Amino acid sequence: MTNHSNLMRQSVLTHSFKYVVSFFLILLSFSCSKEPDEETFLSGNKSLFSFSIKELPDLDFSGLNQNQLEASMTNHSDMTKLTAVFEVSKGATVYIGETVQQSGVTTNDFSNMVTYKIKAEDGSTTTFNVSIQPYINQAPTADAGSDLVLYLTTGASTALVTLDASESTDPENHELTYEWILDNNLIAESRTAEISLGLGVHEVTLKVIDNEGASHTDTVTVEIRQMGDYLPIDSNATQQTKDVLNNLAALAMGDTFAFGQEFPLSFQLNALNYDLSTSDCKDVSGDHPAVYGIDPHYMLYKSASERQLHIDEAKAAYENGSVVTFDFHQRSKTDGEIYFNQITSETDKSLMHDIVNDMNNARSWYFGELDEILDIINNELDFTIVFRLFHEMNGGWFWWGTQATNHSPALYVDFYRLTVDYIKERSNHVLFAWSPDKTLDTSYYPGDSYVDVVGIDFYNPNNIDLKQRLIELTDFAEQHNKVAALTETGQQQYVSNNPDFWTDNILSVIEEGGSEIRIAWVLAWFNAPWDGSQDNLFIPNAQSSQQVKDDFITFKNNPRTLFQEDIKALNIYGPANSN
Repeated sequence: MTNHSNLMRQSVLTHSFKYVVSFFLILLSFSCSKEPDEETFLSGNKSLFSFSIKELPDLDFSGLNQNQLEASMTNHSDMTKLTAVFEVSKGATVYIGETVQQSGVTTNDFSNMVTYKIKAEDGSTTTFNVSIQPYINQAPTADAGSDLVLYLTTGASTALVTLDASESTDPENHELTYEWILDNNLIAESRTAEISLGLGVHEVTLKVIDNEGASHTDTVTVEIRQMGDYLPIDSNATQQTKDVLNNLAALAMGDTFAFGQEFPLSFQLNALNYDLSTSDCKDVSGDHPAVYGIDPHYMLYKSASERQLHIDEAKAAYENGSVVTFDFHQRSKTDGEIYFNQITSETDKSLMHDIVNDMNNARSWYFGELDEILDIINNELDFTIVFRLFHEMNGGWFWWGTQATNHSPALYVDFYRLTVDYIKERSNHVLFAWSPDKTLDTSYYPGDSYVDVVGIDFYNPNNIDLKQRLIELTDFAEQHNKVAALTETGQQQYVSNNPDFWTDNILSVIEEGGSEIRIAWVLAWFNAPWDGSQDNLFIPNAQSSQQVKDDFITFKNNPRTLFQEDIKALNIYGPANSN
């Protein structure tokens, strides 16, 4: 058994040895048949893998694969002694002319294009060119801002002008110095500056200079006009009414505007609010509006308690310095409807025509309702009201609009004038406002003798259209010596669809318009008490999303917007220019 085992063991060893020998023979065969070794393989390689300048590590080269390396200097540096750092193929030698180059050691003059030659071990060569463009300082760009038109209030001889060069730029982001020059005199040396200028047209030149002495100039035209007196169309208007008009004019001609809302205290989602110390506006922003819109509709046609609520709301506005405006959604005589598509009576469809022509007892009915409003103005309020008569007449939704029987702009003008004349004879507390829908359709304009304030109502505005309409409104107001206002605005479902409405669609438009847009106030529509949906808010309430509230807070905190505390300080009801 022992000998047999030994023989078996020897046999296994013999076979194992044969397998090992065979394996090594296979490896040897494979080794002999492989490609040439690395050194042999690279003997004809002459590639450039990387290139940089030691003294300028941030210099960015392009064109490596095309053997045309290019870079541009970003500052002033000596280009005559620069050290190249490069990586080339193994075994290759780099030359400039006949001089061997050592990566990170050899210096060269790069003021002009440098040609490198890479020579492989087999003697073959290739070249690559390096071009470094010297630094050339680019001049800054001066921006003196948009041209300005400012107004002197009565008694003032100069206006304070803010010069702003903050939109000036420099391609290299150098620190800039600023020089403001008027009539060849240096008047300021800061990016923003305040100067006083008198009546006339002034050309102010801005010069900006970078830290290498390069400069650029721009000019801003500043025109200072005399505002003049704004006299109410009612020659018997109270002194307070005269003061309010002149103060609103001064507000419109300045750099700020008042924010207003319809029924800000009394209307909230789901219910009437009888706590006049609160409002959605104050809950979100910390302050009430500077302008209150009040509709006598809710005094004449609602309960005695609601009538009193809105009277008290108007008084609260006045006592805290806010402006009060009236707009009247009057019901029709027979059907008791505001909106034309809900009217069935033919006499109600022709109501405006019948009032003007004193037919079907329409005029006596109409004057009777005006008397109720005048009683509130004269006896319960006894302070100045801006009465916005029969607005949006160029639309077809109201009974005084374009669908009315025998409608024409001339008929509306007669209707408006009849109303103004009636009110003027019975109250001296009223300023009269006229506000078409969206466009300033002057075919409906009652004339300068019947209007104190011109406005437009513009809902769901896009920025381009709103800006153009407000510029047109401003131009018209200046030409006719009237006060301009954005008398109604808002966007339905803005909470969901456009949460930045107040900053993006209203504030930005007025800011971009600069001195081309001059309005006294902007009024948002109400948050309806008969609705519980956030989609029907026109300003946020406490339950709105934080994004919506933050946008409104940003709007409120902007230096251009005035809320109740701001306008109270201006004393709108006091002697003109007392602020």
